[in-house]
Amino acid sequence: METKSVDVHVSAWSHPSSEFLSEVLISKDREFEELIIDENDDSVTSFRFYPDSSPPDPLIYLEFQSFEPNYIYQLIHTQLHDHVLSKQISDQIVVKAQRLRRSDQSSDLPPQQPLLMVVSIKLTQKVYIVVPCYCAPSTTYLDKESEEEEETETCAICLECILDEDKRIYHMRNCSHLFHEECVIEWLNRQHNSCPLCRQPGYQVTRV
Repeated sequence: METKSVDVHVSAWSHPSSEFLSEVLISKDREFEELIIDENDDSVTSFRFYPDSSPPDPLIYLEFQSFEPNYIYQLIHTQLHDHVLSKQISDQIVVKAQRLRRSDQSSDLPPQQPLLMVVSIKLTQKVYIVVPCYCAPSTTYLDKESEEEEETETCAICLECILDEDKRIYHMRNCSHLFHEECVIEWLNRQHNSCPLCRQPGYQVTRV
């Protein structure tokens, strides 16, 4: 199952370098969002975002003689060929132009000063994956997975990288946690006869 969402953002400035026409630059960015649907309660969890691998859309450059709504809509629609998106963009352009023109009335700029506008469109393709409830990755699961990865990469005693080439790596006998040799020996010599992380009895260390 797939759906789409569209986010439109319009920025505008007075454009003194243009004598007559206002200019609009439109860019489109496409991405995918994967969402997990829990089959047990139909809850939806956003899983990840990733960019569309297809070639980027070309920038669209337009010049406007006025900000009359229907005129703006027609110009944009000839480029996008999408009624809903063209209407959404043209409405935002008209509103932004009206606000900027009102603010310019309190300045020394002419009332019909040309404007420069940048329209950013983000098109998100939502991909829904329905999985049994026991398979749905929850936030707790992802957090736990991240913690386990961090434990694997870091010696929990000295908090330095476990993969340091200058140090030997050992794991505790009764669990799978890894530590630097010198760190775990010092730990055990302090009469801490347990794993620093899970507190399983240590007794001895085994080289890997």
